[in-house]
Amino acid sequence: MATKIPERAKERSMATEDAAQRTLQIGAAIRRQREAMRMTVVQLARKVGVSRNTITNYESGKTEPSASDLVRLAEVLACQVADLLGIGDVVPPPRFAFRSHASLRKDSSIIAAARKFLRAYAEIEEITGTRLSDRLRKHVCDSNGSLKSREIEALADDVRQDCGLHDCGPENIASVLENLGVRCLFVDFGSSGLDGISAIQGDMMLTMLRDSQRNMERIIFSAAHELGHLVLHPHLFTADDGKLEDGRDYEKEANTFAGAFLVPGNELARIWHEDRLYRLPLFHALLILKRVFHVSYWCLFYRLRDLELTDLQYAAFINHTKAYMGITGKARVQDLEPEPLETRALYRTTRFE
Repeated sequence: MATKIPERAKERSMATEDAAQRTLQIGAAIRRQREAMRMTVVQLARKVGVSRNTITNYESGKTEPSASDLVRLAEVLACQVADLLGIGDVVPPPRFAFRSHASLRKDSSIIAAARKFLRAYAEIEEITGTRLSDRLRKHVCDSNGSLKSREIEALADDVRQDCGLHDCGPENIASVLENLGVRCLFVDFGSSGLDGISAIQGDMMLTMLRDSQRNMERIIFSAAHELGHLVLHPHLFTADDGKLEDGRDYEKEANTFAGAFLVPGNELARIWHEDRLYRLPLFHALLILKRVFHVSYWCLFYRLRDLELTDLQYAAFINHTKAYMGITGKARVQDLEPEPLETRALYRTTRFE
């Protein structure tokens, strides 16, 4: 004769099973969030202030984190406690162009900043009932192979026209990006060597630019460069850092896009010929062009090279520039920027600041 299990015992058994299942789900969520942050178990344990075994036990579902540990885990992993508990919609981790920015593999703070900003931006848009336009998406070109310069020039020109830039350079690069639907954030990259990175999360696009009072030209170019990645290389943005061995020079393509976006070829050629700038020493001609387009001296040099308006080689021009600036010995290219733009040349204000 079968033994009848008391109802209370059944309830206790079911509660135990539910608790075990919940612990497993929390552990799996912690692991997903940790991997999205490019952290090892040891790194996460150190930041949370617990042992490596504690994190391992959490992730394997052997033990359930305390409320205080859940709060600390969410803070370190730049997510919400609800994400770890599986409450509500699961927010996918931002996807980065890891192949273009190797330092992202080592610096979880950059990924954390991106995650926090994207979440905050989404909350602000929900509260205010406003969203950025999605104008950039129609320009995205997901090519399987390398793009030719003329193809990139055409794509950059289409985006320029959509921005209403026509024959001038952007006066407010942050505003231009946001008008296209790209959220813009200025951050301190520290010593990472980064000037800018982009991320995609769901249907939200983000560009993070170096927060600096110097080298305005580099920041402006970096913004256009990251815009190039978003337009030309959507497949580069992944949640992992696996390598893509296809021989394609993604950085060169993004640089070509940035140059064409900031300095329209037709207008540059028109000024070059109508004002007879070709008669001047190249150093002085570039200074005149810099006052017109408000971009880097070196961006203009490469645009002239791309358009075959000068054939002066890079190494030779470095020496010419140093001579005109009165610099002897070694010098970094970023220090060879005559008549640097003032800070006000880069308007930092974005919609919600």
